[in-house]
Amino acid sequence: MSEDITPSLIALRLPFPPGLNNLFKNVARGRARTARYDAWIAEASLALRRQRPTAITGGFKVDFVFDRPDRRRRDLDGLAKAILDLLGKSGVIVDDHLAEDIRLRWSGMPPQKPGGVLVLLEPAA
Repeated sequence: MSEDITPSLIALRLPFPPGLNNLFKNVARGRARTARYDAWIAEASLALRRQRPTAITGGFKVDFVFDRPDRRRRDLDGLAKAILDLLGKSGVIVDDHLAEDIRLRWSGMPPQKPGGVLVLLEPAA
């Protein structure tokens, strides 16, 4: 089940997402998801189902706290896309365009494989 810190706050643990450059590849008829992205979707979807989060039907605030899997340099802004798309497709949020506040940060913990992300969601006031 999801961790409830306050009555309206939803806390979810998900695997570390692929970066924006690793989500899609060019194919003859446009773009397609990469095998790495498909594998992450399967793993993250299972983790999400196990936590059984409640849905947020309107605007929302989200805080991403990433645990680094290694010491490589990464841009935080490219890590949110896959997670927001997953939350939308799974029905936790209606759509990512309803986000009113998005925050991204590193946890400050030493890098450790496989990494992960704590997603803190709450309805916008």
